[in-house]
Amino acid sequence: MNTKFLFLVLIIVSIISIISAKEKEPSVAQDATLADDPTKIEINATWVKRNQTIATTIKVKRSEHEIYDFHPKLIGENKIKFMNARNLSYYYREVSYPLATVWLLSVGGRGKKKPKLNYTSKRLFETAYRLGFQLHIRCTHEFDLVVSDEGLEQLYYEGQVVDKLPDAVLPRLGAKVDYFGLAVVRHLEKIGVLVLNEHNALDTSRDKLHTLQDLGAHNLPIPKTMIAKFPVNIETVKKEFSFPLILKRSSGTQGKGVMLVENEKFLLAVGEMIDVSSPMIFQEFIKKSSGRDIRAIVVGGKVIGAMMRVANHGFKANYHQGGYVKGIKLSQAIEWLAIKAARLVDLEIAGVDLLIDEKTYRICEINSSPGFEGFELATGVDVPYHILDFVKIRTGVKGRREKKTQRPLIVPIEKHHLNDSEQVEVGLNGEQKEVS
Repeated sequence: MNTKFLFLVLIIVSIISIISAKEKEPSVAQDATLADDPTKIEINATWVKRNQTIATTIKVKRSEHEIYDFHPKLIGENKIKFMNARNLSYYYREVSYPLATVWLLSVGGRGKKKPKLNYTSKRLFETAYRLGFQLHIRCTHEFDLVVSDEGLEQLYYEGQVVDKLPDAVLPRLGAKVDYFGLAVVRHLEKIGVLVLNEHNALDTSRDKLHTLQDLGAHNLPIPKTMIAKFPVNIETVKKEFSFPLILKRSSGTQGKGVMLVENEKFLLAVGEMIDVSSPMIFQEFIKKSSGRDIRAIVVGGKVIGAMMRVANHGFKANYHQGGYVKGIKLSQAIEWLAIKAARLVDLEIAGVDLLIDEKTYRICEINSSPGFEGFELATGVDVPYHILDFVKIRTGVKGRREKKTQRPLIVPIEKHHLNDSEQVEVGLNGEQKEVS
């Protein structure tokens, strides 16, 4: 009996050993299979950091690369992956079962030049697709808006009725936003679509003077600014400013339309050369901040990162004007200043530019559509992820909006407004007589 029992125990132990061995074996084989996966291909990529570009490789699906022709980049220290497809159909793919649908609004379309897909729009699409969002690029001038007593539901795009509204809209209009672009944004707001940022905030932030008026009214630190009128009242300018001073367009981005006026003679001369029909402003020159400034990006009332922009030469610190960028940390006080500035102009997504003065930071501009190519390079912060995560939070709170059919308000017509025989005419002297 004992011998049989021992024999059974030995058999059971042997079976358990064999099963355990088989469970451990495949790990090496599986790794080898993954390494030799025929559906994937290793392609060249560049890792772009602040001071250098490093050649590297990444693995992608062979079938996708053959169709879309990837030229990938890894951005910043955190290696943010940017597929950079040459076949632009990659950025118009459909998500099978999207978590939410987002429209990316750009200026352009009918009667306007179609906007090109830039780094920002490509990165937003790639991140949205990866997160399960359907992102559609929409041009403001392709919309037709109809307002009637049945409400504002009549909306056309490229001549077709829009029968399905998005869950959220991200206007990327910047300083180029025009009357029609604001009308489209306002229409979408009125029919209940979540818009980040809303039309009032876009209208304020595109006007540098309007922005600074709002900030100055709340005693936030800003450079002294004055509207520029031509011909110049030179005595008023000399009373308020010392030379050199800044002359800039009231609406503009990427450092364009900004000049340094060295002296009174130059100011008088430049007034004869520039287009005085374009709104301009004078602004004090913050010498301490010449050639450098700070850009903080605010999303949903939170600073997601900050960089310092440093010019190679000249006084304008702008990544698109040359120079370099580097990631920096901000104190709680500086973060509060950026958040407060964005909140005062009602921007949920904003790029806040700060100048460095002798004793304080000064808010120079607020951008409603901040680009983030240089920002991601400097900071390694995945900006589209933060924006779309905020969209996810806001759409979750707001809920999906279904198109509703509402009856128009009808005010009954009074009979005497229809009966011509009872019409009475009142003369200038107050006499009344029936009109036959």
